[in-house]
Amino acid sequence: MSNGPALYLGRVGSTGTSTGAHGHFEVKKDGKYFPLSQARTDIGQYLQYRKPGEKDWTPFFTKQGETFTQAPGLTLTSPMGMREHPVHGGQKEHRGEDYGLPEGTQLRFLGQGSVATHSKQGGAGNVSSLRTGPYELQTFHLSELPGASTTRTSDTPAPVADDTSGRADEILKAFMYGQEYKKEPKKTFEQGLKEQVVGGLISQALNPMSFLSSYSTGNPFLSGRSAATSDFLGGILG
Repeated sequence: MSNGPALYLGRVGSTGTSTGAHGHFEVKKDGKYFPLSQARTDIGQYLQYRKPGEKDWTPFFTKQGETFTQAPGLTLTSPMGMREHPVHGGQKEHRGEDYGLPEGTQLRFLGQGSVATHSKQGGAGNVSSLRTGPYELQTFHLSELPGASTTRTSDTPAPVADDTSGRADEILKAFMYGQEYKKEPKKTFEQGLKEQVVGGLISQALNPMSFLSSYSTGNPFLSGRSAATSDFLGGILG
């Protein structure tokens, strides 16, 4: 997933109303909120973090067969749902999921979408808002926001298309007859050269006049005698 720049979401912080640095993620679709851990296919596997001092990026969730595994260094510290508010007290709905990530952890998204930034959003602090397909992912309490809103239009490397140059007629003909077009295996240089030489010899044997004409054109001695030679051979072959 490397086409185009990744969508940078910012750095983990503790802006707004927070008990400390952590990643707070809210996923919304059609006006309803979903846990990030349940949006692994469309968001979680494309969402990555890089802790301070680390070189590599780590995906939040990695697909293995038909299931997903959460990154070993990632801990869900507060699930979605009703909870005791850690600052104001009392029961209050927690519309997102909190993950334990240190201050300064960088966040990015490798899927397609667009990112908008919002600073000083009350208790949410600095917020980046990612829109991807029917989803919106909001990340709260960021210490650093992206420098500008960005868009990424591809989430997978461009497929390597078969080389169909010069074979359009063959492909169309196969399609019209309801047949499967089978690509000829790529020929080596030696095979191509051999076919050219053999083809040239066959062409000369079947059409000596054409061969002699093209040879005499490039030969000063024969060019002056091409007409007489052609008449001679024409009389023999005619």
